[in-house]
Amino acid sequence: MASLPPPTWAELYYDDTWNTVTGLRQTSPITVTRGLTSESSSEAEPTTCTCDLGNRDNRYSPRNPMSPLWGLIGRNTGFRWGYNTGSPWLVLPDTNANGLTTPGGATVGDLDLRLDLAMDTWAGQNLAACYLSTNNNRAWVLTLSSSGQVGLYWSADGTLTNRQAQFSTVAVGAHRGQRLSLRVTLDVDNGVGGHELRFYTGRTVDDEEWTLLGDPVVGFTTTGVQSVTADIQLGMGTGITGDAVTGSLYAFQLRDGIGGPVVASMDTADAEPGDTAFTSGGRVWTIAGDASLSNRHVRMAGEVPAWPPTRDLSGQDNIVSIAPTGVTRRMDAGNKPQESALLRYIRAQGPVECWPLTDGVDSSAARSLLGGKDMEVGTGVDLVAPSWGSGALADWIEPVASLPQGQDGFLTVDTPRVSVGSEWHADFYLTGAGANTFWRIEVWDTGAGTQADPQQRIILLMGADSDQATVIRHTEMADIDTSDEALLGYVDDLGIWDDRPHHLRVTIEPGFPGLYLSLDGVERFFKLLDVTPKTLGHIWLGWGASSTAPAALGYITYWDETGPSAAAMYDALTGFQGEATGARIKRLAAEAGYTASVSGVAPDQQRLGIQDRAKLLDLLNICSRTDFGYLLDRRDATEVIHRGGSTLWNQPPALTLDYAAGVIAAPFRPVDDDKLTENDVQVKRQYGALPARQVLEEGPLSVQDPPNGVGRYDNEYTYSLKTDAQAVQVAAMRLHLGTYDGVRYTRITLNLANPRVHAMIDDILRVDVGDKIRLTNLPADHGPDDVDVLVHGYEESAGPDAWTITFNCRPAAPWTTGVVDGQDSRLDTDGSELAAAIDATSTTIALKSTAGELWTTDPADMPFDVRVGGEAMTVIGISGASSPQTATVTRSVNGITKAHAAGTDVRLAHPTYVAL
Repeated sequence: MASLPPPTWAELYYDDTWNTVTGLRQTSPITVTRGLTSESSSEAEPTTCTCDLGNRDNRYSPRNPMSPLWGLIGRNTGFRWGYNTGSPWLVLPDTNANGLTTPGGATVGDLDLRLDLAMDTWAGQNLAACYLSTNNNRAWVLTLSSSGQVGLYWSADGTLTNRQAQFSTVAVGAHRGQRLSLRVTLDVDNGVGGHELRFYTGRTVDDEEWTLLGDPVVGFTTTGVQSVTADIQLGMGTGITGDAVTGSLYAFQLRDGIGGPVVASMDTADAEPGDTAFTSGGRVWTIAGDASLSNRHVRMAGEVPAWPPTRDLSGQDNIVSIAPTGVTRRMDAGNKPQESALLRYIRAQGPVECWPLTDGVDSSAARSLLGGKDMEVGTGVDLVAPSWGSGALADWIEPVASLPQGQDGFLTVDTPRVSVGSEWHADFYLTGAGANTFWRIEVWDTGAGTQADPQQRIILLMGADSDQATVIRHTEMADIDTSDEALLGYVDDLGIWDDRPHHLRVTIEPGFPGLYLSLDGVERFFKLLDVTPKTLGHIWLGWGASSTAPAALGYITYWDETGPSAAAMYDALTGFQGEATGARIKRLAAEAGYTASVSGVAPDQQRLGIQDRAKLLDLLNICSRTDFGYLLDRRDATEVIHRGGSTLWNQPPALTLDYAAGVIAAPFRPVDDDKLTENDVQVKRQYGALPARQVLEEGPLSVQDPPNGVGRYDNEYTYSLKTDAQAVQVAAMRLHLGTYDGVRYTRITLNLANPRVHAMIDDILRVDVGDKIRLTNLPADHGPDDVDVLVHGYEESAGPDAWTITFNCRPAAPWTTGVVDGQDSRLDTDGSELAAAIDATSTTIALKSTAGELWTTDPADMPFDVRVGGEAMTVIGISGASSPQTATVTRSVNGITKAHAAGTDVRLAHPTYVAL
């Protein structure tokens, strides 16, 4: 039974720990806003919270030297807030041997193992086990590899010799802290002399439909699972090497056979907070180690940007009204664009030295990125300095130095004397279109240039006319006025004399000793040296510029053995084109010192185009928008998460709301307008070719004038995409979303103090942005069918008079797609109608195909639902090899019963769409 105000709590982070907030006022509502604020928004605002803190002792006055928290709190102090309510779950801290145990394993034939949990890091942990190394008590272990792949260890006879292990072919697509259910099935005899494992993800252990994680894994011998007396352990596996889970545990099932009867189970909802043991599934489960049962929900985690004091009119009460926000607010601070992908990556990787050559027009030398020596301009007859700040390696990179056309010059610098390990690298980034362009690059080691300590130089002579590099080794011994040179070889077909950016790397392995040259990420030259060079001591770079076309130079960089590969640096130069959405989001955040994680498996993520220069949050939102996902503050930690678009498809409802049961609060009304309509969509790839266009030419929401359509609603978008072909797919997706023909429920409010609603509090508080809510038993004037919506965002309020949550929603129906060989995945007809009129009771209808293929007559494809004039009918059989065909149907599946005229359109009631 809910009470008002609800049981809330809050904490501040100082002294390297979380501390309870004293004086959290509940005389006024505490509010949290999360996600997108309207159905037409494309980007989430930072999560916000509002609450009042009692401050009579000036505790929350950071400017007051007498405050007990003087020097401990201030701008952007960590904050989190939530409830103690609902069923508990098992909290597993960051130490080993924490979890649940129950005596004795369970005998299974085929194995079906399911675990519902949330993990701080989805990698490198043992999740559950029935496994002891003594007395051949090895049955099974569910684990996660260091790369995030789900794995199963098992033994057919309990011995280590016959223990086997297999892992999913892709990693779990879960963000940090995300809750989901894992499932692994082992078919010990697949009927062809082998065994087969399948790995899945789902929402609960009771799911009827699961998402296959990667490909099935097939073994070539039959196997089995040993029946043992070892305890079942959840959250850990003390009988096998590996870390225990850090996170939360909710439920477990072990079934005898795939989809078979449950032989062992656990649900923490059967326990009470603080229990040390409880009974669930007919077994006693005992808490081990430092694990504990808690129902302490974190509803908002962020930072307090300000501590404004407020007094009442009497002056007797002193409060501080704070408005904590998610970390994305800080990401969006200021107006300075982020550095280019290349410069950000160089900074993040920690070079020995770098000279970006991005200096201003009045510069006389190239400044070091790290505060070291300047790179000086060479002087001499007819030699000129580069034109600072006017060169372009690429549109997405900062302006660099350009070479005055038809002029010669050089740059020179001594490099830091440091230990570099087994190898060092010198990188050069350049572009130069036109004949007669010439580059001379020299890297000198730290030798003194004497007979006792010769100086070794590698010289590259590169000319546009020959499109060739000549590679020379030069040894200098100035004290005896002697030098020696050797031709090491040639690199043909350089292909760098154009307006595209290029990367050249010189790599020396002093101990080998070897010389490597890489061009645009590919090794093009190797030579075993006849001398032993030392570390890099000097760089000399000269040029003869074309008189007909511009050339540019930048980002001369010195790396030690820990430096990134040449391929990685070329990726950075080209803006990481083709990078997966999740990888870019995590990289961008890490480069800026933030933590980001991603839900959705990597193979299903969009491949992005060239990374542009923009503010950090803008760059992250570009990634998320291209993936049709959500970029959000993590709800329970000061981090950023991306919910990938692939996770929105075909998901089970997170919450089912029965309107007739009185669980939906006012206001509640559908919207049926043209606000989101787009039937003519153009999508351009940033830095790409002509836009791709998708137009809906026919149908009720087509570009045709009414009544055949709704008229033209056109829009144009620019996306960061790897290829122009993706623009066609994205345009089709936008058209698909913009021509959804149905009512929309934009806001759904729940009164959490309503006992009927509070009974669902566990499911309600689990709902997050991107989850699906199903509305059932709607009023007749809303239509006869259940309606699915996706949560776009929400606002919750907890106060003395009300406790509510309002979900901002958009239609979920467009996010249902076909699954190959799926039971309910069917392609809709290209055109079909009733060949003859039917009355309200007829169970035989004549189907006329007006376009495309005939209806299937295969009994294996039955039954399925069709929609005829608003009435849903179940087709249980179809006959006829030509149109019209005869269908036997069950009428009034959705409660609608009426007569239909000849020519009434016939369509699948639940059409399948092809996913992006």
